Amino acid sequence: MKALQIIRRLSASGFSIGGQGLFMLGNMLVFYVLVRNFSPAEFGVWALFLALVSIVDGVRQGLIQNPLTRLLMLHPEREAEIFTSASLMQLGFLLLASLLFLLSGHWMASLMDMPALAELFPMAFLPLFGLGAIQSFASLAIAKGKLGLYFLLNGVYCLTLILALLLLHHFSLLSLDYILLLYGFTGLVTVLAAAVFGLIKFGKPKLHWMNQILDQGKYNSATNLCSLLFQKADIFMIGYFLNPAAVGVFQLATKIIQYVELPLSAFGQTIYPRLAATQREGNATHLNFEYARGLVLLFVLIIPGVLAVLAFGQNLIEILGNGSYGEAVLILLILVPASVFKPLGRVFGLTLESIGLSQINFQMLLFSLVVNVLLNGILIQAYGLPGAAIATSLSTISTILIGQVRLKKYVNVASGLNLWITIKKEVLPSFK
Repeated sequence: MKALQIIRRLSASGFSIGGQGLFMLGNMLVFYVLVRNFSPAEFGVWALFLALVSIVDGVRQGLIQNPLTRLLMLHPEREAEIFTSASLMQLGFLLLASLLFLLSGHWMASLMDMPALAELFPMAFLPLFGLGAIQSFASLAIAKGKLGLYFLLNGVYCLTLILALLLLHHFSLLSLDYILLLYGFTGLVTVLAAAVFGLIKFGKPKLHWMNQILDQGKYNSATNLCSLLFQKADIFMIGYFLNPAAVGVFQLATKIIQYVELPLSAFGQTIYPRLAATQREGNATHLNFEYARGLVLLFVLIIPGVLAVLAFGQNLIEILGNGSYGEAVLILLILVPASVFKPLGRVFGLTLESIGLSQINFQMLLFSLVVNVLLNGILIQAYGLPGAAIATSLSTISTILIGQVRLKKYVNVASGLNLWITIKKEVLPSFK
């Protein structure tokens, strides 16, 4: 019986990280094509544009997608009504966001002194639709407990990107405009796949569900906004104080870090339900165990990637950047130590969410954002591009350490020597 439970957990984890891996693999291929075929300045303009798209899509996820997932788990019998109500909201959000991009393109291009941005902004609806479709239906699959379907949807997304990129390369059509069209095409394919897999169920939309989604989503969207602004603040400030080429160099380094940290997001999806279950049980001892277990799991998964970057980062940048991104090596070495602390930050956030204290996450993210912006403003002007990396690492590490102190005020979890004892006596034997 225990062996069967272990197999089921491994299967769920495999589908979860496999699906997330396929999603990121597809995006990584786009990233690789851009780095190899465009100059650092062109890639920098793309990075700034996509950063803005990611921020807007993150607000959509927090405002609509995450509450939708929760409501479907609580009221599966009302799936058609909830899905249709949320779909109308998603469509309205897409139209409004696309209009804002259309109207603000020239202003943003002038602010950042990047004329090429004005050409991309009118086409923002394509990546907003493409990324929104895959993430919405993938989350829907998770809400219904169909992790195998989650894996398949991300597989369809990845395969579509691969085939389309091969066609663009074959016909010598690689350009930023065509890559944007590619994102729109993946959105259409994803919607078709979701329909084939039976994820689309229409019913009568109801204002009641829309109000529930907005009520639950307003804090989530604010948290997502602060989190994404923190992640992208350095990109915008580099673009403002330096130039598009510097943005391109920094983006290459941060993308590598993002892939190193893949386990944090992929396995976080499996840690949260276990933490939430302890809250429902009211079992503080079990919560302490799951907290320590989550930390061990994420540390074990991220350390090999950190060591690989430290050992082979220069070779990786030379291969990816085709000799045009040499300065990214130093940026990578400054950023990667902060990744070692991020399992603490990830489990901290998941623990607070599981006990209904999401507002603490929001407060910490807001604090981190302010620190990051202030440090970037000072250090970029003092040290240039390395200053941005130092600012990001310092703000990340300081926020995580302060968060551990705050966590003790709300949750009785072990720390220091007691945490190590829990890991040694309880967590490690449980993996045997």
